[in-house]
Amino acid sequence: MLGIPLGLLAANAFEWFAHNKLLHEYGKSRSGSAHFHWDHHREVRRHDFFEPQYEHLLGEDYARHRYEIEALVRVSLIVSPLFPIAPFFTATLWYSAFNYYHCHRKAHEDPEWAREHLPWHVDHHMGRNQDTNWCVTKPWFDYIMGTRVLTNHSKPESNPLGIPLPKPVKDFLWQLVPRPKYEPARATAAA
Repeated sequence: MLGIPLGLLAANAFEWFAHNKLLHEYGKSRSGSAHFHWDHHREVRRHDFFEPQYEHLLGEDYARHRYEIEALVRVSLIVSPLFPIAPFFTATLWYSAFNYYHCHRKAHEDPEWAREHLPWHVDHHMGRNQDTNWCVTKPWFDYIMGTRVLTNHSKPESNPLGIPLPKPVKDFLWQLVPRPKYEPARATAAA
């Protein structure tokens, strides 16, 4: 059962790494397969965090959405051989891939929900510096790596775990983890 918390941490670390290195650094090349991510950023800023791509299930308008699903399926298949030796860890990675898709899609279909439940992801897209706030589902590795930056576009999470906790636990966590710096957000207008 130790595989469950280890799987959650590994998935969040991979989420941070993949978003930072694969989608942003590698994705800057217009000829790279990850360049679709910059189209996603452009559309999200144009529509005040809403992503119209998620309205389409088939056809050419579905391309970015399809790439996201295909990547999550590929990663899930890659870790599948671990199942016989680490079933809880592997199952947690599969759950995390599904949860990533669910959270990311819901966030961009319902920006108000995202501002309340995934403020770190709203800050990633809508803030002045899009090379911060790499995590989507939980902000854990943004806090560990020092890349969590607050903006005016969302209400910040009440603790670094990004989950509801009693006040004494929140206060204790803030003693362990430095609060993120605050960056005034640039106003964006819908195009």
